[in-house]
Amino acid sequence: MTQWPPTRSDDAGDIGDDDLPADPLGGEIRLTSADLADDPGEDDELQQAIVDAHADRLIDEWWADPVAAQRDWDAALAALYAQVGADDRRDAVERRASLDGLPGVGSFTAGLEVLTGAPGWTPAQAATEGFVDVLQDGAISLVAAARRQENHAVWLQVAGAEKVVSACTGNTPSLPRRTRSGRRLMDDEDVLVAGEVAVALACAAGITRSRADFLVEAAGVLIADAKLPLTAQYLREGRLDWPRLRLVLSRTRALTAEAAQAVEELVYVTRGVLDGGTRRFENALTAALLAVDAEAETKRRERNRKGRRVSVQTTDDGAALFTAVGPGEAITAAYNGLDAAARYLRAHGDLRTLEQLRHDLFVSGCTSGYLPVPADALPVPPGCVPGDGTAGGADRGGMETSDRVDAHDRPTESIDEASVPEWFTTTWPEVQVAVNVTLTAETLMGLVNDPGTLQGYGPIPADAIRDLVKNGVFRCLVVDGEHGTVLGVGKNTFSPGYVASERLKLLIEHAAPTCTGPHCVRPSWRCDLDHAKPYARGGSTCSCNVNPLCRPCHRLKTAGLLVPEQRDDPDAPPGTTTWTTRTGRAYTALPHAPLPRPATIASPATDDPPPF
Repeated sequence: MTQWPPTRSDDAGDIGDDDLPADPLGGEIRLTSADLADDPGEDDELQQAIVDAHADRLIDEWWADPVAAQRDWDAALAALYAQVGADDRRDAVERRASLDGLPGVGSFTAGLEVLTGAPGWTPAQAATEGFVDVLQDGAISLVAAARRQENHAVWLQVAGAEKVVSACTGNTPSLPRRTRSGRRLMDDEDVLVAGEVAVALACAAGITRSRADFLVEAAGVLIADAKLPLTAQYLREGRLDWPRLRLVLSRTRALTAEAAQAVEELVYVTRGVLDGGTRRFENALTAALLAVDAEAETKRRERNRKGRRVSVQTTDDGAALFTAVGPGEAITAAYNGLDAAARYLRAHGDLRTLEQLRHDLFVSGCTSGYLPVPADALPVPPGCVPGDGTAGGADRGGMETSDRVDAHDRPTESIDEASVPEWFTTTWPEVQVAVNVTLTAETLMGLVNDPGTLQGYGPIPADAIRDLVKNGVFRCLVVDGEHGTVLGVGKNTFSPGYVASERLKLLIEHAAPTCTGPHCVRPSWRCDLDHAKPYARGGSTCSCNVNPLCRPCHRLKTAGLLVPEQRDDPDAPPGTTTWTTRTGRAYTALPHAPLPRPATIASPATDDPPPF
């Protein structure tokens, strides 16, 4: 039987590699006969001798006085524990200092350590004997540090955008443009740099074009021009967030560098200006602008008055958001009018809540042109509205004094639909509101319940579409049920010349509701109609060759900074375009398509006639 482990003998050198026993763990022994025959050196023997002598001394001391030896051992152990505790407290304090310090790799590492259970104490906490962070106070610093890291990441994006802008500056072709007077001008060489970089950033980072445009602007203001050094410093330190950065840049855009720096100095000395929400920061910024350049602030307010606008956007819960941007006094006056009318109706027996009334009055006022309340119920100067009983001209909904009921005597938890007055319905016969809906013929006939698309809004359910069709005026557009491709609007849409016909424009607006550029969502009715194959080279003016492109995307395509290529992939919907940048990055822009129908859920069949 072979002995394991093998005993060493003086003639170990005679042992061959083939004579070694097998490894009990299933492998082969990796030591050779030379390794087994190697004797320890003199240093190894000396160290072993010292260790043996020290062990003998400890044993002798123990047997000489066991009590004293135990006492010494306990003291040494206590000192060791104290040293370990002191090291732990020091590490906890250093970790907390990293969390409370500038953002970077150190604070990021400390945050991960705290997240996995490592302590993060302040010096005062560490000095408390036996302190244990039961309430996880260090995690609060972790959240604050993560917030500064988030703000610092904005600085990294701005710095990255500046590097791309610097690389493209002087390396971008020029492009002629036509002025309002009709003259053709050749822009400077770098006129397309901002647009090219914004498209590249938006596609690579998956952000909107507007945010990418803002990053390009911030790169020029904060780094290239160094116009706002304090803002750049606070952003780099993670103390300035994205909303405040947008406020500073937008409000100082028209100022000189000296005035802008004077403004930011006044802003950042305001106590607590970087804490909490942005309202305090905005108020401090406005006060600084008025103090530095009151005339510039007056001009800005005048620009805001000229730029007053409204917009509609969808929300994540299927509703829509109506936004009105304009002078504060005008918007406030409009809200006060809605509020006064709502409170009047509420006090006269209407069962709807004030919020519901404000909404319904807003819709009714915009569509029918009047508010069904007496003119003297609105907070407007005399003479601004007709005085015939309602704020709109006709006496259609005002209530007599005898009908007044205290609003507090009516329940508000549940609203009976029958309590809604006759003047507020889903349609208004007094006016004709035009809306465009794209849907399949099967949905219109009630055979399936596929959602359709309301132009300017987005997908809407089938029952809402049928309600619009039953109560309103609609235009028929034939679409493909699989890809949602608009096939026609009733007659030939081909245009023999360069300018597209109105019917072709309508077809294209429905076929491609947004700009067909990469990551661009500008509505197609605000875009240029671009010929994929230039008209001068034989390209036809028809739906197969004309696509909507917003003006920035159109100019980049014309300059050759974005090159489109129609895909012939049979699995891709018609109209899929691949856009390639100068650096070779390719991004796919998918056309509008209907929502997919779940394969496992069959559309309910019904024998009922269509709802029209």
